[in-house]
Amino acid sequence: MIISRTPFRISLFGGGTDFPSFFRQHGGAVLAGAINKYCYLSVHRLAPLFKHRFRASYSRTESVQEPAEFRHPLIRETLLYLDQREGIEIAHTADLPGQTGLGSSSSFTVGLLHALHAFQGRSVTPDELARQAIEVERERVGDAGGWQDQYVAAFGGFRRIDFQPDGTVRVRDLPVSGDRLLELENKLLLFYLGTESSAAQVLRVQNGRAAENEAALRAMLDMVARAEAILCGSGSLAELGDLLHETWQHKRSLAPGISNPQIDQAYASARAAGARGGKLLGAGSRGFVCLYAEPRDQPAVRAALASLQEMDFRFSAEGSRIIFKSAD
Repeated sequence: MIISRTPFRISLFGGGTDFPSFFRQHGGAVLAGAINKYCYLSVHRLAPLFKHRFRASYSRTESVQEPAEFRHPLIRETLLYLDQREGIEIAHTADLPGQTGLGSSSSFTVGLLHALHAFQGRSVTPDELARQAIEVERERVGDAGGWQDQYVAAFGGFRRIDFQPDGTVRVRDLPVSGDRLLELENKLLLFYLGTESSAAQVLRVQNGRAAENEAALRAMLDMVARAEAILCGSGSLAELGDLLHETWQHKRSLAPGISNPQIDQAYASARAAGARGGKLLGAGSRGFVCLYAEPRDQPAVRAALASLQEMDFRFSAEGSRIIFKSAD
């Protein structure tokens, strides 16, 4: 048996500039961090005594004879991509629900690729995992979206990721001290909006509006360098809250449906209670809202959002890992 563990992520700046429709012309960059919430994928050899050759357990259970018969598109295409012929059982579990704006689909794909590579006796680099996950999700399955989630899931850490017009991707750690990163963690609050739904339609619309959104995306790209300077400096982090508010105003203009009345009301209430800024995580319309608030203002922000569930988190230095591998 093989078990992989792969982190979810928080994307703070530059989301949207990681879409090929934008970065192939202008370049793109994001600031994002893996968090200490994970998905787990196990792969186990199936004996020939079973009537089925392949089984996968996630929110439902599928038993099939051939990989191409799986209804779950990421499982089906990952097995076909890696030419998995020996019968196996796949099981998925996670610390958080899927479709909540924390990159869960990419964490799932990266984790499954990692586990299958290990099962087939191969080691694989984070860059290879990210590239292969992009091919599975974006090319084979045809899901709309960018490239950042796969890289954060594979590499982990708190990083700047740059996307070049030729498709080259540069991943680097930010020179942020442990104390500085802890200070940032202590000033970010995550609240769950209680909705789990696909953002596919929002992503398709956004992807089709690349030309119309160019000015907003260029502004969001510029904010990556500004945010990096704040984080890597020694001054107050308060400007980061203002920058999050600015990027949210641009993000919500990228496509109809990114925000909705519930999100707008929650965000306005948090700002009125003292939050400097924040943004919805993921493509939009559901999931988690991330807020920047000084510790003195956090009790008031929590009171203003008492109807929402808060989630504690820490940034994680680890990317996808094989955490168990049996001898046989």
